[in-house]
Amino acid sequence: MDVHVQRGSFRPIYYLGCKNEFSNEVSKAIQDVDRSGGRLGDLFAGTGAVAAALAGSIEVLTADVQEYSRVLCSAILRPYPFTPSDINSLVASVKKSDVAKQLKWCFQPLIDYERKCVEKAESGNAESLVELLESEPIGTWMPENEIDSSLSEAMSGVASRLSESQLWSSPNSTVSRMFGGIYFSFSQAVELDALLIEANRNPGRVDTLVAAALSTASNIVNTVGKQFAQPMRPRNKSGAIKSGLVNVFCKDRSLDVIAQYESWLRRYATLPKASGQPIILQQDYLSAINNYGSQLSVLYADPPYTRDHYSRFYHVLETMCLRDNPTFSKVKKNGKLEISRGLYREGRYQSEFCIRSRAPIAFNELFKAASDCGLPLVLSYSPHDDGDGTHPRVVSTEQILKIANQHYDRVELVSIQGSSHNNLNRTGLKLKERDTAEILVKCYV
Repeated sequence: MDVHVQRGSFRPIYYLGCKNEFSNEVSKAIQDVDRSGGRLGDLFAGTGAVAAALAGSIEVLTADVQEYSRVLCSAILRPYPFTPSDINSLVASVKKSDVAKQLKWCFQPLIDYERKCVEKAESGNAESLVELLESEPIGTWMPENEIDSSLSEAMSGVASRLSESQLWSSPNSTVSRMFGGIYFSFSQAVELDALLIEANRNPGRVDTLVAAALSTASNIVNTVGKQFAQPMRPRNKSGAIKSGLVNVFCKDRSLDVIAQYESWLRRYATLPKASGQPIILQQDYLSAINNYGSQLSVLYADPPYTRDHYSRFYHVLETMCLRDNPTFSKVKKNGKLEISRGLYREGRYQSEFCIRSRAPIAFNELFKAASDCGLPLVLSYSPHDDGDGTHPRVVSTEQILKIANQHYDRVELVSIQGSSHNNLNRTGLKLKERDTAEILVKCYV
């Protein structure tokens, strides 16, 4: 199983296993700035790809402001050693769970309705399927919503059953209520909830179990590119139904959730043990430095660097971890406020590194906090030249080096050659490719 640390990608789940060229370069840079071999602080850990690649040879601390990152890093660095027998027992418990069975009963009207929509679409009439894809999730549904009567009837039936079963606002129905029919089939969403129900019944093993559910969700999600930035758009700009819609829809939504989950559990269970005693935090980068700086000998930072707020690519995973009832953010469309197409969490994390007016301040705070603690730092960044046609970075390489030199006496830049960021899918959105897609800024103390 190979680690493929995808630079510049928004794919939410990494590939498990050994190092690749990028992580080797990071490892060399860390050894250059710190010969002690002490604990590394990974300040923007994300899905844990870099930590996974380096943890076999060095003690690590991972920090990220979002809970999904803490869960994934915990599962990567401290995986529970499930045996095949353990996995069989867990799957059996999921299948016979009374709560899961009750949840499936609640959603049966929409499961049946979705199946009928697919059957019609396969016969050449995709209108009902498109309407389902464009509808709001059951968690925000109101009886007065103007939708097809058959869909309204199914929605009403599910709402009634959820209320009757006291599952309307329960954490046991979070994925089904919030994302069923939009990102996953209703049947898949129910099964994801069932997996999370079982995971939270196992406190000592919960992180590995939830991580396997997150990885499963990432594999089965019904979107282009398998990310959570936004659901499929079933119509083109002219309003016509996209060709191939039914094939794409059926391919993802027919994937077996339990089989995917079993596979991921086996992969997590066989991960090598991390060196020493890894520390996994849900904290922002400054809190991690201030609270744990004395326990670290070197820092690695890979902050976001474009206007895109990365949290919108992980919001479904975050909600799966929190199992709460978030309010969805709204956007103005045709003069009226509507729920965001991506069903983003209201108040989701907005990184200052992605805001042009705040990013220089954030970089200054990062370098200052690290320097004040006497910690060398390796910063990963994507170079930006004004007018080079690439997705604009909010701070240029020149600015970053200037800020770093205000706090460190010795700063070096290393280019990682032969790597390039993934282009976007649509030809009209493709950006100019550069030979050097990553640089490492090495700050010595």
